[in-house]
Amino acid sequence: MHNDEIEKGLEREAQVIQHRLPENVTAAGAREIAESLTAFMDRHGLSQAQVAKALAYSSSTISKFIAGTYTGNLQELANKIINFMNAVARRDEKRRPFVQTTVARKIGALITQADAFSAEEGKIALIIGDSGHGKSVCLKQYSEANKNTIYIQLDQAMRSSLIFSEIARAVGIETFSWLSRISHAVIRKLRERHVIVILDEASSLKVPQLDLLRQIITVKSHCPLILAGNSDLLKTIMGPTVKKGYAALDQFRSRLMAVLNLDELAIDDNDGLYSAKEIRRLYEYGGIRLLDCAVSTLKRICMTPGTGRLRTCSHIITALHTSNVVTGKGFIDGSLIVAVIEQLDLPMRSLLPIATMESAAGEDTEQTFVKTA
Repeated sequence: MHNDEIEKGLEREAQVIQHRLPENVTAAGAREIAESLTAFMDRHGLSQAQVAKALAYSSSTISKFIAGTYTGNLQELANKIINFMNAVARRDEKRRPFVQTTVARKIGALITQADAFSAEEGKIALIIGDSGHGKSVCLKQYSEANKNTIYIQLDQAMRSSLIFSEIARAVGIETFSWLSRISHAVIRKLRERHVIVILDEASSLKVPQLDLLRQIITVKSHCPLILAGNSDLLKTIMGPTVKKGYAALDQFRSRLMAVLNLDELAIDDNDGLYSAKEIRRLYEYGGIRLLDCAVSTLKRICMTPGTGRLRTCSHIITALHTSNVVTGKGFIDGSLIVAVIEQLDLPMRSLLPIATMESAAGEDTEQTFVKTA
């Protein structure tokens, strides 16, 4: 592959547009753009309010533009609308259907198990894994398929009151009160329903927050609690209880019924998370085949901590699909994957034995293609 082949492919992709902006937007041109926007919103299930929020305009402005009564800067607004529609179109083109992976099945089984054992009080289950296993994608998919779940993605800036405000909103409680009032409202609501509470990106939770979640969600509301995060979450939970304020960890751990450690499972080459069949299901699409050496290279990335795993593999394969070399051959081999890692100077390059991968990736490429065809 030429040194700049991937960069050229990505540049071509960025230049592909579905909607063009006239040099001078007239009233007639604005009407055409408004019609395109209306069709676009119908196709994507978007409201005027959602489009307005994405463009940093008011809903009334978008309404006036569609109605043809907008008297502001037509060129500026039309430019933003067309850029928005093209950006969404590019994202949709890259979006792949959800694949029921081993990770998804294991996460689903863990949640079902925690739910089944939550009778007189809720049980706690942990999903541990570094970035790129697809935890969030699987949890969101599970939540969408099972309407008795609450899925909330945390961040480091969220204090306890905000966490419980998000839980309150998820069960239909609009409250901006003190934590004590929010928590009591949450308890009343949750006890009326059969709910599974899933908190993603939970690595930054502190011991007092963990204890509060235990008390309110599992003890008083009788709901199962699923926490997903990286190894820092597990270290916090399994920390020594002799430290001041950490005695509550004993109570938390006594309700911990299962830990799904994806990092440990990923390093198992035989019965781990990423089989060759699964790699093919995830990354063979658009008529482009993966040779055995490509599957082995992707699998090595998935098994190596800190590489971004599946997320990085997706970036690599997407970049390769823009290359004329790949579309011309109709297949991807291991050497092309290594070339992308080097050409894009991906940070995970230093974590992989690139020299060894280059050697293995180039072996019997054409023979492997014939065998897999």
